[in-house]
Formats: sequence, C-alpha cells, structure tokens
Amino acid sequence: MALFLTENDVKQVLTATMALEAVESAHRDLALGLAQDTPRARTRLPQTVLHILQGALPAQGVLGYKSYTSNRSGNRFLVHLHDAASGQLRAVVAADYLGMVRTGAASGVAARWLARPDSTVAGVFGAGWQAEGHVRAI
Repeated sequence: MALFLTENDVKQVLTATMALEAVESAHRDLALGLAQDTPRARTRLPQTVLHILQGALPAQGVLGYKSYTSNRSGNRFLVHLHDAASGQLRAVVAADYLGMVRTGAASGVAARWLARPDSTVAGVFGAGWQAEGHVRAI
C-alpha cells in the first residue's frame, strides 16, 4: 500500500538541508546523464489547467511525476512516487509546501556554486510564497 503524506506531514519531515542535498544530488545525476527530466506538459480547459512534470532517478530507484491543477480558485499539487524496478506506487505526497522548499533549494544550490565565497548579501525580488523557500535555502 502506498504512503500518503499530507501538507502537515511534509512540513513536519522536510527541512531545507534535506531539500538542498536532494536537489543537488538530482541535478548532479542529470548532468552526468544518469537521470531523466521531461519538460512540463499542460492540458488546458477553459476553466482549469492540468500541469504534469515528470522525471526519473534510476540510481535512487525512483521515478515519478508532480501534477497540479490551477484555476481561479487556486492551485492543488500532488507528487506520485513510483519504484523504478517494479513500477509500484510508493507514495502520494501533497506538494504545495514541498514545491516551495524544493524550488528554493534550487536557488540555494545555484548560490552555493555560483556566488562568490565572500558574499554576504542576497537580493530577492518579490515576497510571495516562493520567496520564503529561496531565502531559507540561500
């Protein structure tokens, strides 16, 4: 039976440090040709859009996708994680907070590798939901 993690579960478990390590590892695998990242696909209806992002990390034994819908009432995010060998569903994860932390972690990894070592100031444009993850990771 697959595990289901709610937004509260994710908030209790996920740390910025965990996200930084995972994002850096995934990007390293992708750069080495050891991972797959498929461009986002969208299905558009007059009232709602379905977005699908998918990828695979064979060295970690997983593949999966993030799906979310967006319309005037907001966005709803879910990640489906599958076992790479068997195809079995391992988990479904509510992914609003997860996405915010993961997006911020990508900025954190970029800052780690691209910023001057003596940098002490970071500029962030905007102060919305995503900004929190970027500031925390950097």
